Amino acid sequence: MSSKVKKQQIMDRQAEIEAARLFGKHVNRDKAILLAVVTTVACALPALLGLRLWQDIPPIVPTGLVLSTGEDDSIPRAVVVFGLPGLMCLLNGICHAQLWLNQKRQTLPRTPVRMVGRWGFPILSVLFCGGMMFQAAHKPYSALFVTPCALGLGLLILGAHVWDCPKNAQFALRFSFTQRGDSWQAVHRFAGWTWLGAGLVVLGLTMYAGTSTLAMGVVVLLALAAPFAYGYFRPTGLK
Repeated sequence: MSSKVKKQQIMDRQAEIEAARLFGKHVNRDKAILLAVVTTVACALPALLGLRLWQDIPPIVPTGLVLSTGEDDSIPRAVVVFGLPGLMCLLNGICHAQLWLNQKRQTLPRTPVRMVGRWGFPILSVLFCGGMMFQAAHKPYSALFVTPCALGLGLLILGAHVWDCPKNAQFALRFSFTQRGDSWQAVHRFAGWTWLGAGLVVLGLTMYAGTSTLAMGVVVLLALAAPFAYGYFRPTGLK
């Protein structure tokens, strides 16, 4: 094998490793487990909305699709309420496992996995499955439902980002109290846990109520303020 071919192979492998790092979104084992659990819970939460709308959803839900026999491809109510979120949970787990394997092997994830990433199925489950349930119950799919869902998902993504946020990150909590002693990691880890928990709470409340409520706004404001209060009043040197 010529030196030129060997050099090309080395360059190709380096490019693949770099692409795997970028598209695979490398995380440590603890964060990979945390994200898999949080996103799976988020995928399952639309079942709460289905239970709330259970009486309004007909036992057999027409899909609008027509089989080759000319019959409507209808599905049972239980499939809409539990089957669709369950499918999203399953696909989400497969995607997270595949990303972890690619990360361990330093190989580039397949195109569908790269496109979906770690947040595609939670977003799809919350917005798409929620919309399907409103449609099945013949109720409007309004901004009063979509807005708190977006806020909850946004808190989840922010929480995941700051949970192990490095000091050179483009988005971080750069305040005087985060520069004292060991405060950087402590404040960002606290913010990560707080925002992840608040995101799930907001999504859960939205699915339970089927609309936005005052409680959701209170949760969001408290969650955003908590890390600043924690960092400001936290004594320097505490682990």
